[in-house]
Amino acid sequence: MITREENERLTRIEGDAPMGRLMREHYWIPFALSSHLVAGDAPMPVRLFGENYIAFRAEDGRIGFLDELCPHRRASLVLGRVEGNGVRCIYHGWKIDVSGCVVEAPTQLVRPEQFAASVRVVHFPVHEAGGMAWVWLGGSERPSFPELPWAKDAIYWYWCVSRVPCNWLQGIEGTIDSAHVNWLHQSWHRETAKLAEYANLSFALDYPPTYETEAAPYGMRAAALRRMGDGRTYVRVSQYFMPLVTVVPVGRGLPRDGSMFAVTPVDDTHHLVFFGYFSDTPKIPPEELSPGLIASDVVPDPSDFTALGGDRSNRWGQDRGLMNAGHFTGFGRTLLEEDAAVQASMGPILDRTKEHLSSGDIAVAHARRMLLDALTAAEAGKLPPGSALAPGVVRMPNAVEAMLEAGERWEDVAPDQLAG
Repeated sequence: MITREENERLTRIEGDAPMGRLMREHYWIPFALSSHLVAGDAPMPVRLFGENYIAFRAEDGRIGFLDELCPHRRASLVLGRVEGNGVRCIYHGWKIDVSGCVVEAPTQLVRPEQFAASVRVVHFPVHEAGGMAWVWLGGSERPSFPELPWAKDAIYWYWCVSRVPCNWLQGIEGTIDSAHVNWLHQSWHRETAKLAEYANLSFALDYPPTYETEAAPYGMRAAALRRMGDGRTYVRVSQYFMPLVTVVPVGRGLPRDGSMFAVTPVDDTHHLVFFGYFSDTPKIPPEELSPGLIASDVVPDPSDFTALGGDRSNRWGQDRGLMNAGHFTGFGRTLLEEDAAVQASMGPILDRTKEHLSSGDIAVAHARRMLLDALTAAEAGKLPPGSALAPGVVRMPNAVEAMLEAGERWEDVAPDQLAG
């Protein structure tokens, strides 16, 4: 049972909240798709942990990540002009380069170079890996970047990003919670399972699972076990890379396939979710996987794939006519809309003291306890699981699915399998 104090410690990330401090000081934070940062485009507004920033791609390909407000008179650099390798404030013409240095201060006429060099600009290092841009907000020297299963040269991927109006933990718990898949997503997955290469999804839909978890140096392994009538067991092992990333199997049974979710706290009551597939073989992009992920007549917003159709007053855009026609949830635009709608329906910040967890919620309960333990460890000066400050590169195994024969253990299924 979660206490009210624990719920507060788990969910609040703005200001000096312990969870926000834990994330900023120990983990790289995903904030954009690389494809959305184009050289010469306007600065991208970015909001993380209740603070506002801008990101822009410089002429030389690097990404600048700065405080949104110009260090001169605090005008927003969202309005700025990207020129070469810097952004110029339109108010008085100050220019800041991608490394966070003021390179031009037209309002300073006496020793302008010396003056510009003395101005501190809040900026942070960025790392691009596997089609995503990540920022280090830790304030210390840039640490090594973790070895992620999709960040390989031979990997194909497709990513999208969505904006969800609720707390970050509701998002990450949705990615860890396997129990909802054969209920919430059944209409979408039954269509996908009709494709021969995704036949394993039919096992996930037709057999009730039991759940087991195992702690790992980077976070947690979570197994959904479905016992077949012939004595075999179909297992899907997801990987939770603390505190923001989950990788799950996609149903093709290939060792280098996976589906990634990364949740980014925007503020206490909003989050981003990055979602997509990766594989070492080309596969159908979601736009062409209709109706397995997205309806054929839907053109998603590049900056908000889910684009909820409302709020509580209209059931977040739910189509009851579609439900009456046979769709289980009535959310027929995209599969991710189902997740966003149910998470938003819990309220801006879920009150977990009123829940009644069941045996199907083992992974969620385990993750909560790990996060609380990580807070305690960090406050005692220790490194939490998966910290980028730990010696060496953090390696995250890929998700895996397999058919176990009688007597085989899921813990032994490719525990160190990496994609790449």
